[in-house]
Amino acid sequence: MSKWMVIACAGFACALFWQPLILNSQDEDLTLTSGRNDTDLPVRRPLTEDEMVEQLQQELIQEFDADTSLDEGASIHPKLMKTVKDNTVGVRFEERQAYLCTLRLAHDVPLRRLERFAAEMRAERRESTPSYQQRRLEDFPQFVDLFTRPDYYRGRPVTLHGIMRKVTKFDVGENSLDIGQVYEGWVYTPDSQGNPAVVVFTSKDERLPVKGDIQEEVEFTGYFFKMYGYDAHDTARKAPLILAGDVVCIPHPEHHVYRQLGIEWYAVATLAFLVGWYLVWQMTRQEMRPRPLPKVEPDFKHFPPLDHPAPDPFLPRSIVETEDS
Repeated sequence: MSKWMVIACAGFACALFWQPLILNSQDEDLTLTSGRNDTDLPVRRPLTEDEMVEQLQQELIQEFDADTSLDEGASIHPKLMKTVKDNTVGVRFEERQAYLCTLRLAHDVPLRRLERFAAEMRAERRESTPSYQQRRLEDFPQFVDLFTRPDYYRGRPVTLHGIMRKVTKFDVGENSLDIGQVYEGWVYTPDSQGNPAVVVFTSKDERLPVKGDIQEEVEFTGYFFKMYGYDAHDTARKAPLILAGDVVCIPHPEHHVYRQLGIEWYAVATLAFLVGWYLVWQMTRQEMRPRPLPKVEPDFKHFPPLDHPAPDPFLPRSIVETEDS
């Protein structure tokens, strides 16, 4: 047997001998370590989903005191929208900070700038979707695309045009952003197929009444927040929730047609009637000429005619004359 073979066999024998010792030492170290953790370190239970959301909410309150948007209003900071969850009824407590910050930004950003951002995103969406490329930009189905792709629009401005059927006013409660009373409207667009969009806005047009069962044409631009869940008559439904600053009311032409006339119009109409009646009377009076006198006057001196004298009433008459008379 060669020298190298002897060295290899000796090394193999040493490895077999030392392996159990190494494993036993590792087990002892693990036992000591686990024992030290059980006695010295407190056991931390995993956080629930609500606690994680609450912790994230507190971090967001400290982080987003000033910077709600990083691109001058073109979108909401993505971290601020982490607490937002679609298809939930109302606005949850975890979403309140994002809700208020977005509403404040929609109030502060000029409407023209928001409309420009919304138009640019609509054009981008049309060019990137083959099914929309054949349509004109004016015919872009904004509500349908918003309803089917909420993740794409979250925290970004959109413009909707439709009929507002209900407006309510409510107070958002105490907050550090100086947001007091706001308004909520339910709007139906031409492409919504009977599904409403919910808009919460801070400034109301004076022509827009605060009541239900109205039909006012409006247009607004705001940030899409989430798919808002609500209870309908038959089942639970959802609608896009948009946070806006201004809602513009577009008056209908028929409002001017049926406007009540002032008293001056009634006075002018009465005077015109009297003048017209006087002119017609004057024209009729001039056309009525007097009747001409007859040229041959009747002769009443020889009446009745002599050839047919009247019988003398004092003379006796015959039976024939009596019967004839």
